[in-house]
Amino acid sequence: MSERHEEGAGVSYEWTTRRRFVTAAGAAGVAGLAGCTGDDDGDDTAGSEEDFPEWDSEDPAFPQLASTLLEDEFHVGSPALLESMEQRDEPRYGNPVPETPSPGDQLDPDTIEFSVVPTEDPDAYGDIWAPLVENMEAETGRSVTVNPLDSSAAQIEAMRADRLHVTGFSTGTVPFAVNIAGARPFAMQVSEGQFGYKLWVLTQADSSISSLGDIAGADIAHVEETSNSGHQAPVALFSSEGVAPGEDYEFEFSGSHENSIRGVAAGDYEAAPIASTVLFRQADSGEVDPDELKVVYSSDPFPTTGFSVNPRLTPELQEGIVASHLEYDYAGTSIEEFYERGQFIEIDYATNWDVILQIQEQNEVDYQVDQI
Repeated sequence: MSERHEEGAGVSYEWTTRRRFVTAAGAAGVAGLAGCTGDDDGDDTAGSEEDFPEWDSEDPAFPQLASTLLEDEFHVGSPALLESMEQRDEPRYGNPVPETPSPGDQLDPDTIEFSVVPTEDPDAYGDIWAPLVENMEAETGRSVTVNPLDSSAAQIEAMRADRLHVTGFSTGTVPFAVNIAGARPFAMQVSEGQFGYKLWVLTQADSSISSLGDIAGADIAHVEETSNSGHQAPVALFSSEGVAPGEDYEFEFSGSHENSIRGVAAGDYEAAPIASTVLFRQADSGEVDPDELKVVYSSDPFPTTGFSVNPRLTPELQEGIVASHLEYDYAGTSIEEFYERGQFIEIDYATNWDVILQIQEQNEVDYQVDQI
């Protein structure tokens, strides 16, 4: 059993993941999310493109050079997947999204505090999100401050304490935000023909690791406890494939997908589960060379950042915030330039996050908060 306990000003919260070795028969629902896995023979070693199976995105075989997958845009999925999701009235796991309280208990701040998924340079977001901030100010009639929070824990704590009014939570953090901070997810980003991201297992191109089974006994980096593709999904999906994190291999938390990717590229880790879209950005910026990296496992697409509002705001402010996301086209702006996604679409937490809740249910995640 693995525990994590984080503290900040005014609140601490704790979640527990009970790792179990899951048989294929006992985890059929979650195993079905795994998508594509590497060849179990583990015979391939990397070198040139000729050393890899012929690439066919309709029938993918692994391992593959990361550059091959990125050039084919295999790091994202299709928006059609959203339309095929079974509608759910309530989340399968944890609490439903909270309702707005009665008028006497509502928040009506002069300044709206906004934040997004933390990165190593959160201050840079002020420029990236300027178009959205401008529209949010126009729709609400309030000034908007971009708050450079540096961790998912800080985001959750700030919204729970009503110091944060609208934010983008990372995929795996969204259920924690709903259950601990009372967040209301309402939108995520897409682009034409692209939706979501995938969990990839990344290693060096010349590594002897050529399949998921090969990571047993290796030195592996995970991201952080709440990260979907960096921890929660690997615990559930890898276990259903017969490789249980914490049992069949030891791992350490790197703190970010960027750290995991750079660590693999530098040889600090033998492999790492990472978010495919983060690798795309790292390769696009020249921070890593995708010709020197390979992918031995890919999941099906997951939803991306869940943009969420504090439901304790007045209905008028919530409506303005939602409108600033959903009723504007951000194609051609700094937002699309950075994320390659220039459109926000409405989401339903119970439906669109069901795949994530399946994973967290399989991991028996507890959402807890203790006042201090």
